[in-house]
Amino acid sequence: MFSVDVKKIKMDSAGKIEKRLGINLGGKANIFLRDEVDRLCDPYVPMNTGTLKNTKTYPNSHSIKYIQPYAHYMYKGKVAMGSSKPAGVKRSISNKSLKFQGAPKRGAEWDKRMMNDKGSQVERDLQKYIKRGV
Repeated sequence: MFSVDVKKIKMDSAGKIEKRLGINLGGKANIFLRDEVDRLCDPYVPMNTGTLKNTKTYPNSHSIKYIQPYAHYMYKGKVAMGSSKPAGVKRSISNKSLKFQGAPKRGAEWDKRMMNDKGSQVERDLQKYIKRGV
């Protein structure tokens, strides 16, 4: 049997631990996770000419933004209604589903479908990255 004097235990704050592991926003593990998800999503993103999947930005350490004007409709997998003119007027989404080249792998909500297929791989890869030390 043993006893522990709680007053003598010193522990870093949660924020300091997150920073050390790189799991804080902007941390190396956070950026690794974003890039890993991006890489694994690539085969799931709808593709005709490749413009959608190849035209994206990384607005921060935990986001991927597909910047084509039609990206939202592709993500929802629904046909856009209305004209894209005049500039700044948003189109609405119909109930009619899009048909994707490369389906069933490529299609709507590609991030969710990728995570359903490869979520455990993403988790393992992130664990390995953190264990190696950032």
